[in-house]
Amino acid sequence: MRARRSAGNPEGLNMFDSHCHLTDGKFHEDLKLVLRRAFRAGVRELMTVSESLPDAREAVALALGQEGMYCSVGVHPHEADGFRGLDVTALRELCIEPCIKAVGEIGLDFFRSISSRPNQEVAFEVQIDMARSLDLPMVIHVRDASGRARAILEEHGYFVGVLHCFAGDRKMAEWAVERGLYISLAGNITYNEDRLRTVLPVVPRDRLMVETDSPYLPPVPERGGRNEPSFLVHTVRHLAGLLDMTPRECGDLTRENARRCFRVS
Repeated sequence: MRARRSAGNPEGLNMFDSHCHLTDGKFHEDLKLVLRRAFRAGVRELMTVSESLPDAREAVALALGQEGMYCSVGVHPHEADGFRGLDVTALRELCIEPCIKAVGEIGLDFFRSISSRPNQEVAFEVQIDMARSLDLPMVIHVRDASGRARAILEEHGYFVGVLHCFAGDRKMAEWAVERGLYISLAGNITYNEDRLRTVLPVVPRDRLMVETDSPYLPPVPERGGRNEPSFLVHTVRHLAGLLDMTPRECGDLTRENARRCFRVS
C-alpha cells in the first residue's frame, strides 16, 4: 500500500515500527490517538513487544484484530529473576495466535543487571530453544553483554531474528550479519553517535530495520518527552541521510526488511 502525501506525511512514507511497547502505562490514556498519529505519519505496521508473561498477554489482546499490528511474547532480561518454567508453557500457548510473529524481548543486559546474570542467561537460553521449536524469529536485547550473548547464541545454533536497538560495535555487527541476523536502529542514532560511521558500512541494506522502542529513546527533535510510533519518521529521515537515500526509499527498504524478518505477508 502506497501512502498518499499529506500534511502529516509530506514524503508519502510507508514505515514499519519494528519495536515498540504499546502496553506501557504511558500509553494507557491516549493509545487510540497515538495509533492514529502513527498511521497519519506513514507507519503501516507495528510490532508491540512484551517484557513479561502478563505483558505478553496484554500485547496479544491488544494486537488481536488490529490490522497492521503484531506482537512478540517473551521475558525481558530485567524480569529474569522471576522467570519460571511454567512461563514457557504459558508463552507457548499464546503463540497459537496469528498476530504473534516473534519471541521477545529476550537477551542479556549486564549494564543495569536488574536481574542476576545467571538468571538472565537461563531465561535467554530457554527462550532461544522455545523460538527454535516454534520456528519463530527472536527479538534480542543485548547491552554490555555482546561476548556472552554471542557465545550463547553460538551454543544454541539459532540465529533467526533481530538485534533490536543496536548499540554494539563493528565486530558485533559483522558477527550478526555473518550469522544472518537483522539489525534494528532506534532514535538514539539521531544523537550524533559516531559509532554508526563504523557500523553501517558492514551492514547490508537488506538487513537494516528501524524502530522507536517507544515510549523510550525519543529521537531528535522530540527528546525530553514520551516517544511514540509517529516519531519513527525522524529516525528514518536521519538514516536516509546516512545512507544517501530519500526518506521514502529508506522507509520502503526498512519496512520490506521488517516484513521479511517477521514473515509478514
